[in-house]
Amino acid sequence: MKKRILWLVLAAVLVALAGCGGGEDRPLIETTIASDPAVDGDIVDVAGVRTVSLVTRDALPGVLAGVDPVNDDVYRAFLSFPLTAIPVNHIIRSATLSIVIRSVTVVPPTATIPLRLELVAFDPPLVGNDWDRTILLPLANPVVVSVSSADVNREVNIDVTSLMDEAQFRRLPDFQVRILQDDDLNTAVPGIVEIDEATVANEPRLTVVHF
Repeated sequence: MKKRILWLVLAAVLVALAGCGGGEDRPLIETTIASDPAVDGDIVDVAGVRTVSLVTRDALPGVLAGVDPVNDDVYRAFLSFPLTAIPVNHIIRSATLSIVIRSVTVVPPTATIPLRLELVAFDPPLVGNDWDRTILLPLANPVVVSVSSADVNREVNIDVTSLMDEAQFRRLPDFQVRILQDDDLNTAVPGIVEIDEATVANEPRLTVVHF
């Protein structure tokens, strides 16, 4: 009787182990998602007054993130990628956000601009309060990437795997990021980055490898 119980326990363990390994045997799938121009936009804060601009509604050639070196107006950009093509039960192997830099304005011109990417979740359309990090809270630790004038007209690829992992864990319907200059309310080196949205060839893209 004891032997039979031991064999049953061993069989159960083997089945469980086989089940755990099954996911790793599934083929990797690479899915590329374009951002949604009907949702993408930016918000500028001018002395506490916030103005929302949307790519489609306002025919923006690009969205802005950073601090205007001339007048200290603070811009925060928003990109949204629908996740309908990523099954909610899939595991994320990697995620890369690709953006083309349309322009960079920074003082001095040789300086770099650290951009902070925050995972957020908002209901379109953007509203002024989405600018505020204490109202629209970041959902994960941010990703920071440096951009300079050398990146103009180039594609910048950013590893956002940690953010995509969190979005998948929360089963968010969209992968949405708020992009701002790191420490934008106190920075000693103001600068603005314009992310291209003017052509399909340069549209922001999210590439996810999953299984």
